[in-house]
Amino acid sequence: MIGKIIKSKFLSLLLALSLLLPCLATTPAMAAGPYPYSTGDSEVSDALGYLRVQQGSDGSIGDFATSAWAVMSIAAAGEDPNNWQVGSNPSIVDYLTTNAGSASSINDYSRMILAIVATSEDPSNFGGVDFLSLLQSAYDGSQIGDSSLLNDDFWGVMALVAGGEDSTSAIIQDSISFILTNQNGDGGWSWGVGQDSDVDDTAAAIMALIASGQSPNSTPVTDALAYIKSTQTDNGGFESWGSTNSATDSWGIDSIAAAGEDPTSAGWQSGLGNDPVDDLLTFQNADGSFNWTQATPSNIALMTSYAITALLGVPYPVAVLQPQQGVTVDIRIEGQSSTVWSGTVTVDDSTIIDDQGGQHNFAEPTALGALDEASQLGGFPYAVQDTAYGLYIYSINGEEPAGMAGWMYRVDYVSPMVGAADFILDQTTPPSPPHQEILFTYSEWGQAPLKVEVDNANPGVGDIFTVTVTEYDDDTSTWSPTASATVHADQDYTTSQDGTAAITINSNMTVEVYAQKDGYIRSNHVTVVVGDGSAQPGDEKDLSMKAHIIPAISFSISPCNINFGDLGPRDTSDPVTVTLTNEGAWNLSITTTVTDTAQDLYVEGLELDNVKWDIFSTTVMRDDTANCIATLTVPEDYTLTGRQDGTLIFWATDAG
Repeated sequence: MIGKIIKSKFLSLLLALSLLLPCLATTPAMAAGPYPYSTGDSEVSDALGYLRVQQGSDGSIGDFATSAWAVMSIAAAGEDPNNWQVGSNPSIVDYLTTNAGSASSINDYSRMILAIVATSEDPSNFGGVDFLSLLQSAYDGSQIGDSSLLNDDFWGVMALVAGGEDSTSAIIQDSISFILTNQNGDGGWSWGVGQDSDVDDTAAAIMALIASGQSPNSTPVTDALAYIKSTQTDNGGFESWGSTNSATDSWGIDSIAAAGEDPTSAGWQSGLGNDPVDDLLTFQNADGSFNWTQATPSNIALMTSYAITALLGVPYPVAVLQPQQGVTVDIRIEGQSSTVWSGTVTVDDSTIIDDQGGQHNFAEPTALGALDEASQLGGFPYAVQDTAYGLYIYSINGEEPAGMAGWMYRVDYVSPMVGAADFILDQTTPPSPPHQEILFTYSEWGQAPLKVEVDNANPGVGDIFTVTVTEYDDDTSTWSPTASATVHADQDYTTSQDGTAAITINSNMTVEVYAQKDGYIRSNHVTVVVGDGSAQPGDEKDLSMKAHIIPAISFSISPCNINFGDLGPRDTSDPVTVTLTNEGAWNLSITTTVTDTAQDLYVEGLELDNVKWDIFSTTVMRDDTANCIATLTVPEDYTLTGRQDGTLIFWATDAG
């Protein structure tokens, strides 16, 4: 029976966490009163003290999975798991980092994500493992992991929410639908589809539903709480396999707290006045630890970790990374002779791979991250080198440095004093203005950027509109007119001393207006719609053309070899059909040649269409096929035996 209990429980006991840090959204504490407990209460402080005593020199508390659960309880208590270590030995977070590669199942990934978020680390890159991607890859389009299991969906949803996944995403909403579809008639859930309800998994389902945005007052949640209440025994705990235990009590309490209820309130007291917290505390030992049951201690460090979060009233997931909204900026990439790409990107964190395959992770939005996003949207390559001064943009779209020229960048036309990998993008409100545009340019140091402005972007046909070209001065941070710049529109124009060019276009058309000048950085593009923007009859139009040329003479034969089988003197083989396919442009006249190394067996005995091969001929028209029948007759006086080989060669000439 014990084996069955452990199997059932640990199919559902997969993860949890909590951390009260500024960058994390945490579950608020309950209303003032006996519950929840605080870290100053002996029940919690003694339990934490027990875990400290259990920590090994490698940083672990128990095994790998137990260490992850312990991290969550440590964080739930408001302590930093990174500081939990024995002397100068590795911390418990170091231990998880070192052993991250040992996680191998969906439930491992979920538990690790919850623990990683509790440490305020990145679950997409922890110990060299992207746990978020591993968990997301388990989504089959309708649910997470094994479609016969439910516990991987409960904890998978909680982990994704903790990792910053938008609760409206398909993977979360589909998994929630799968969970709701498999709620049992008694209001509870099991670890598997179609199995009997149990408190542990029902509690996990409640926490997953609420974490994903379900109201605690929704019917599925209230029905599930009613099921848990129905399992309450006189001692206040929740029945599991005929008795109560600390793990089931802990998770039941967590789900009650997740729904915003007080597990010590009158509604959660048994007929004898006991509540689930009362029962949970009966399993606590003098050293602060918790047994699974009075008779069976089981994994005490694990049971203690569960109990700490329950006493603190912090349900799973107790820490949630806020989804990064990212920074949206315009980006323009000006190559040597043309604009490589221009558009808008949204960038948050990024992973950049250098030209030697090295991986560089940036948790904040950077100018280099914006280039990476643009590369993916625009389909152009770029390369960076890892140098002593940081990441250096070596090439974009295949254009590499030459002489004094290479790739540089500007933010809102200003040349920053740090590399693109170190420039953090921001969209804050005044007094710091938001960053709006990043300009990557293939240029030489000191070359000034040009800017184009038009006074009317929608002139009528024949109307005059004015283009103004200015240049940015890095020393004065000011713009000044650019004379003798070339303005490209329907034709080329030149700016006067005041940097302007007056343009008149006498037909409906849409043009991209931009400016260039030797020694300067190419300007932005401005779209000008003249009239209705459409071309009129007589205007120049381009028509793209292409053709695929096929050879004059080309054909194929099938099969590519013939086996006439076992034959003896005077035998004639079964007929074999050979198909000739004309794949060229001309009609073909086909003849044949035969050679062999078999004492003229094929030279003398091969016939095509009932005539000797050297008499045979046929015509195959273009895009057509023709069949011929091959037979082999062995002469009566033929003396060789065994395999005999020959070659039949088809010749094609123009049939006219």
